[in-house]
Amino acid sequence: MEKGEKIKVYFRMKSRCYGLFNIIQMGANGIVDLKITDYYNTCIIVTDEVNDNEKGYLTEDEMEKARIFNQVEMTYHKDGSFLHKIKDRGNIKYSNPYGQGKRWTSTDNISDFQPVFNIAIRRMQIYNKSCEEPILKSKESAYICENDELFEENGTYLVVCYIRNKKFPVNRFTNFQSYSDIITSLNDELDLCIFIQRHKYNKPEPYYSKHFKCMITPYLDNSINFCNIESAKEEMMDKLKNAVFDPVFNHFLQVMTDGNFINLTEDKLKLIDQIDIFYSGKESQLPVSKPFFIKLALNYLGDKLVEFNKLPSNMKQNLIHLWNNELEKHQNS
Repeated sequence: MEKGEKIKVYFRMKSRCYGLFNIIQMGANGIVDLKITDYYNTCIIVTDEVNDNEKGYLTEDEMEKARIFNQVEMTYHKDGSFLHKIKDRGNIKYSNPYGQGKRWTSTDNISDFQPVFNIAIRRMQIYNKSCEEPILKSKESAYICENDELFEENGTYLVVCYIRNKKFPVNRFTNFQSYSDIITSLNDELDLCIFIQRHKYNKPEPYYSKHFKCMITPYLDNSINFCNIESAKEEMMDKLKNAVFDPVFNHFLQVMTDGNFINLTEDKLKLIDQIDIFYSGKESQLPVSKPFFIKLALNYLGDKLVEFNKLPSNMKQNLIHLWNNELEKHQNS
């Protein structure tokens, strides 16, 4: 990213784009120094209690202790420092969520991946500003997360934005449960990445309201936080090592998609299951590798994939066998 360049990140739902956050490159060209903005609609509630963010709502007493601001930014600087920037009636205050002077990983020392921030989406209704397509100004570009089977009005999600070293494998795919992709290249060594998954949150607990003089149940709120310096990296590696960070799966996808992003729909997975059956026990004897065969089959079937999946299993296997014979003839010709 060049200095002053902005990436506007959206998700698409029912043909409308909803803004998740913006990333601005503050440093000189190629020097990763990032500002995170526009992750709220009108205001943001700031609380010093970790439990408030985890449970996703505030009681009346907690609201009295909280602070409400109209302008808040988050920054990740090249020296590894993370800061909140709060603009309050003309005054600007900075705070380090990890403690004054404490740093994590400098951006030129990211050897694998570095978690930056997470968003807990507990209510999609909070995203009430949308557009058919983003309107962009000079030095702005848009990245849109798209999957009609994933993003829905009643869905709840966890979003993680992180940076990876280009030598570290990140698998680019989406399915009914999750979304993993590279948003943009930051420089010759680093990429900005996003991971989204369905996530179940605890329901809010009723409490006695001194104002209404009765028991009430609060609404859940969305929250954004810098990732936990003590545990985030280990938790991400533990939970994502068999899918997003798996090098074997990465090689498989590279061959199957030519390195492009893929939506692993139910119909595509059904085709892959049938090819798995055909390849079982004889992969080394067949003319092409399994991921390359899947790639050819997807390209060949195109929009006829749904009709293929409706066929009886034996007929599908016969067709796959026929395609394999054609490949052998071509290879031997």
